Amino acid sequence: MSFAASSEARIAYVAEATFGTTPATPAFKVFRTTGGGPRTNKTTITSDEIRADRNVPDESMVGMDVAGAYPFEFSYGTFDDMLEGALMGAWASDVLKNGVTPKSFTFEETLELGATDSFSRFSGCMVNTFSLSVSAREKVTGSIGLMGQKEELDTAVIDDAAYTAANAEPILSASGSIASLAIAALDPAPKLRSVSFEVNNDLRTRPVVGSLYSEEFGLGRCNVTGTLNAYFGSNALYQAVLDHGGGALSFTIGKDANKKYTFLFPKIVFLNGERQVGGNSDDVMVNIPFRAVYDAAEACSIKITRAVA
Repeated sequence: MSFAASSEARIAYVAEATFGTTPATPAFKVFRTTGGGPRTNKTTITSDEIRADRNVPDESMVGMDVAGAYPFEFSYGTFDDMLEGALMGAWASDVLKNGVTPKSFTFEETLELGATDSFSRFSGCMVNTFSLSVSAREKVTGSIGLMGQKEELDTAVIDDAAYTAANAEPILSASGSIASLAIAALDPAPKLRSVSFEVNNDLRTRPVVGSLYSEEFGLGRCNVTGTLNAYFGSNALYQAVLDHGGGALSFTIGKDANKKYTFLFPKIVFLNGERQVGGNSDDVMVNIPFRAVYDAAEACSIKITRAVA
């Protein structure tokens, strides 16, 4: 008997035209990830019927949901579809803003078992969360949190399915791939040790009588939050925290011309930040959580521009 190895796993996805329905002749795209992934979570109920012999008479399954996350190392052109799913918008002239149009995918995990492989297909997957983390002297990393309707197992590819190989764009780092960082009109911009953000769609299941599975997920608000960790060089940044200030936050990620992204949060509000004084071998830091709110001029809370020179 062959045993599956994670190093041989293939992850692929395809957009769905109808929620929860894999296209009949899917054109899968191989997905770049460092592990993780969704799984099925069963909901069961235990009978409370009284028996003279004290035994539990039954355990019934009443629901099945799919949830999980794919961690990744960020590279150009790799996650454009997932960004659309997270922001519920569409790229237009290489610009993407948060919107109200949900998008679902089927994810397929293929495990090599020799003569007969194992296929897990998670249909009705929507992006619940998308996070990105930029830390000094580290790779730019992130995570895509999915909610899905159901999982189906198979031992063969779908008839007439096609697979497009993942791109070979290099992994980006905080050292050589970040530029044009501007924070809330502060000049000069503070020196950061890290910056991170998360888009959370607050999806919810919609269980119905007569089915183990949820209908298309309900949408919450587009909740965009993040954290800045900056070296303390003056009162300006921390004073902005005390003043419940904010402004615009933007930065560009990429190495090569026309293969960069600019992330713009046109209106952020500083939350409960703090100045951190450590020990004798520590720098004084300012750690500031923030929330991106609606900006009337940009008509969004987050704006991403690709193919930046």
